[in-house]
Amino acid sequence: MWRRHAVASLRFLIPMRLLLVPLVLMAALTASAQGRMAFDAETHDFGRLSEEEPGRHTFRFTNVGDAPLSLVEVESTCGCTVPEFTPGAVAPGETGIVDVRYDTEGRPGPFESAVRVVTDGAEPQDAVLRISGVVQPALAASGTRVGALAFETVDKDLGELGPDGVLQTSIQFANAGVRPVRVERVEAPAGVEVVFPKRPVFPDHLGGLFVTAEEPGALAVAGGEIEIPLALYTSDPDEPVKRLLIRAVWTE
Repeated sequence: MWRRHAVASLRFLIPMRLLLVPLVLMAALTASAQGRMAFDAETHDFGRLSEEEPGRHTFRFTNVGDAPLSLVEVESTCGCTVPEFTPGAVAPGETGIVDVRYDTEGRPGPFESAVRVVTDGAEPQDAVLRISGVVQPALAASGTRVGALAFETVDKDLGELGPDGVLQTSIQFANAGVRPVRVERVEAPAGVEVVFPKRPVFPDHLGGLFVTAEEPGALAVAGGEIEIPLALYTSDPDEPVKRLLIRAVWTE
């Protein structure tokens, strides 16, 4: 009795296994048909860019798979980087692009940004594209050069100051050289306070001086003219001492 039952069960199992074989093969064939993107390069170094010159680079990829793929999500890590990409499906063997634009305005100094690309029906499902470079401040080219530092001005005229006014102004500068420069100390007339960077200013970075005189009238000479000479002592070997002048007219 037991042997008859076993034989009957065996006869039932064999056809079921045979039915499963084509189903597994079909699933395997379906799974293997996938698109796959391969970028020519996933990083790009712009080198040095001007602050007035946006960086733009086109990343190219090829669908090396055997099914179409689409880019369904392309996002950057910050608003300074704007990506555009190939719309629609990219057939096997065809190429697509991700065009990346970096906005340099107001962003001096080194930068690094990333763009994440997510695909539909591709393996791997995503890729990360990276851009980097250094933005040279516009001031480095347009400012008044004193050694390695470029100043927005070395002779700043504030015009007229009223009797109840406080003299407050700033002078921005950029390191247009190739080495960090430290402002070690600033000499100014009595009654004038100057705040300056305590850390070195690296190449292609900005720094600034903030000048305050609580009683500018005490600095005035005949005719109400005010002249505030500043002497910046720096680590710049090209020209260690930078001399600036702030002028104004005191009116009572």
